[in-house]
Amino acid sequence: MKKKIFAVAMALSAISASAGNVFNHLGLGVGIGTAGISVEAATPITNFLQLRAGVSYIPSITFRSTVDVEYISNISDIYANSGDINTDNYKYDSVKLEGDLGRTQGQVILNVYPIPKCNFFVAAGAYFGGSTVVKIKGQLPENVIQHASDYDGVIIGDYKIPADKDGNISGGIKVNSLRPYFGIGFGRVVPGKLLSFNTELGVQIHGTPKIYSDYGEIDRSTDEDDNTFYKIMDKLSFYPTLTFRLNFRTF
Repeated sequence: MKKKIFAVAMALSAISASAGNVFNHLGLGVGIGTAGISVEAATPITNFLQLRAGVSYIPSITFRSTVDVEYISNISDIYANSGDINTDNYKYDSVKLEGDLGRTQGQVILNVYPIPKCNFFVAAGAYFGGSTVVKIKGQLPENVIQHASDYDGVIIGDYKIPADKDGNISGGIKVNSLRPYFGIGFGRVVPGKLLSFNTELGVQIHGTPKIYSDYGEIDRSTDEDDNTFYKIMDKLSFYPTLTFRLNFRTF
């Protein structure tokens, strides 16, 4: 993905160098905010439009959360003499899972400056890549691995993430690969002089978040565990962004 962003930046640079009164300047911006650390290349299309493309990087930020795991303690005693399931064999334990919020995204965004000689702008575009917003990994407790005849995996909300035969858990929370973006801000991304500063408030439309597993199919759970992972998932349909950016005019 970084190669694609670099190619976009080079294309903007080439267009700027070869065009006349349109695409005749190039700006570079470095920003920081809720989307992470961003680097963008920008070029004017008209006095009212500026196009930018770049990459945003959130470094690895980890946290831990305790979740439930459901397992069967002795499969030979599941069925009582009547043939009914003996629910006493269904046990619950807890396990600490690690979440990682780090991700890298690309973005292509158009700034519209509706008022002449005013630096207020409306932005529209899209973010792409970086669809995994939370990576999840962990290990089932030893007592579950040793004494369980069967285990269904850990419970996040009303879903179950399966574990492999050694009790390893690996998965995460994903959103759409292509995410529309809308925002407003103040400041030119291609400065009239050497430097400019701009701020921007916007939102990515993530779509419906989904849990995935590297070790099997995700199943629905009859129980619900309202843990940290589920709380994050419940609020990920929209991702607000606030960015502070320093812009440089290269030519």
